[in-house]
Amino acid sequence: MLLIALLCVQVSALAETPKAWGYLGWWLPESWRSVPLEKFDRLQFFELQVAADGSVEPRHGWPDEWPELRQAIRESGTPLDLTLTLLDSPTFEKLFASDASAQYLLEQCMSLVAHEDVAGLQLDFEVYTVVEMTTLARYQKFVRTLAQQLHQQQPVKNLSIFFPLGGKSVLYDAVTLTDVDQVVLQGYDAHWTGSKTAGPVAPLSGKDALTWEKAVAEALKLGVPKSRLILGFPLFGYEWRVLRHAPRSSTLGKGASTTFAPVEHLLLPDIPVNVRDRVKQYGASHDAVSGSSSYRFKLSNGRYVEGWFEDWWALERKTDYLIDQQLGGIAFFLLGYDQGELTDHFFRQRARQDQSMRINSILDDTGILN
Repeated sequence: MLLIALLCVQVSALAETPKAWGYLGWWLPESWRSVPLEKFDRLQFFELQVAADGSVEPRHGWPDEWPELRQAIRESGTPLDLTLTLLDSPTFEKLFASDASAQYLLEQCMSLVAHEDVAGLQLDFEVYTVVEMTTLARYQKFVRTLAQQLHQQQPVKNLSIFFPLGGKSVLYDAVTLTDVDQVVLQGYDAHWTGSKTAGPVAPLSGKDALTWEKAVAEALKLGVPKSRLILGFPLFGYEWRVLRHAPRSSTLGKGASTTFAPVEHLLLPDIPVNVRDRVKQYGASHDAVSGSSSYRFKLSNGRYVEGWFEDWWALERKTDYLIDQQLGGIAFFLLGYDQGELTDHFFRQRARQDQSMRINSILDDTGILN
């Protein structure tokens, strides 16, 4: 009876298990129906695109064409943010070279969060070329001003940013990041369709230029607390035609994207291949260093194919890493690409870990394990 009482009293004082975020893509309009929305800690509507003049178009039907999603979000109690994207350098340079355009974007942002179903915004601005210092300074000022205005709202609105890695310019400095609520680190695309060699998409560790460990280290250098770091986890993979039947072989041309589970062809006509069918036919290998999985097979014409992806095995290792390092959580991109299989696995693992952490911590505190 004493142990049960201690469990009840001390449970609220224990460290939190990783939070789960999920991206809802406008091109999979029914994907939210296949996941337990209430188990997610935050959801991101993806995407609303930012133009060079500060306007936000297209908005892909938000909010008028999404009444059922909005109702489901209200019933689940899970906050929904809008993800604003800007994915090319010329647009970024033109937008933040103009005070008027930046101000117009700020006004558009505040208009978006005025909607009762919007809990906040995420800025997914990805620029990998050299950015002029004056332009960079204007952008950072914009982020700080946006954060301050969002935090003055009633109720307070959230601001997160997607932190791209591997570019020639770093969009954020330590001062700017202090005003941001969460930082979503680019935990994927260490290898992509244009890579010269096949390899893991979201390696945990190892010699790849982008790994989870290296991404976290970059954020910590900028003073971001661990609890505010969210790691991006891909529910997609890539496969390439390669030179040899061996891991990390040289690629022969551009690769192709894959989803983890089958997705209706009409919704994703450009991604006909899914990992689950590939593994069922050809099996899978698990790489202990990167914490990622792969498959390889030979075509009838004698050519070889190599694919890399994240599965249950990889997800467990990355979840263990989040827990060990006491990081904020994981962001699944994109809900529906796994038909809920990997996200459900994460929730089960999180529940087990949560129970284990609670019991072990309490036993340790009471001296029972000593």
